[in-house]
Amino acid sequence: MKRKINETLAELMTGIFVAGVVIQVVELLIAIVSPEFAGSVLSFVIGFWIGIVTALGLAAHMNRSIDRALDMLPGDAEKYMRKAYLLRTMAILVVAGLVHFLHLGYVMATFLGILCLKFGAFLQPLMHKLWKKFQK
Repeated sequence: MKRKINETLAELMTGIFVAGVVIQVVELLIAIVSPEFAGSVLSFVIGFWIGIVTALGLAAHMNRSIDRALDMLPGDAEKYMRKAYLLRTMAILVVAGLVHFLHLGYVMATFLGILCLKFGAFLQPLMHKLWKKFQK
């Protein structure tokens, strides 16, 4: 059974991606202006985009969790949402741990990428307007 993606989730994911691109462009401009940071650009980029992918996964999981919780009784929904929140928190810690121990990139850049989930939430109303404009 193929499920249609929630429109709000798509807008949120678009906002996460747009925030990621903006931050990436700013970071690259800083690297161009300050050559002493040029050696760390690749580590930043890899860590940052690992964080972006994690943020996209967290958004999808959050959407699915809310959708399931709406079909439950209030007490069960509260317990379920706590478990889902803990699972997302553990996922963030596991990703950060993997980035650190496998030397995949900068851990702080990964957290910045995950923080794009928040930036995407702030950009969601703008993305909604843009999506509606392009659908016409």
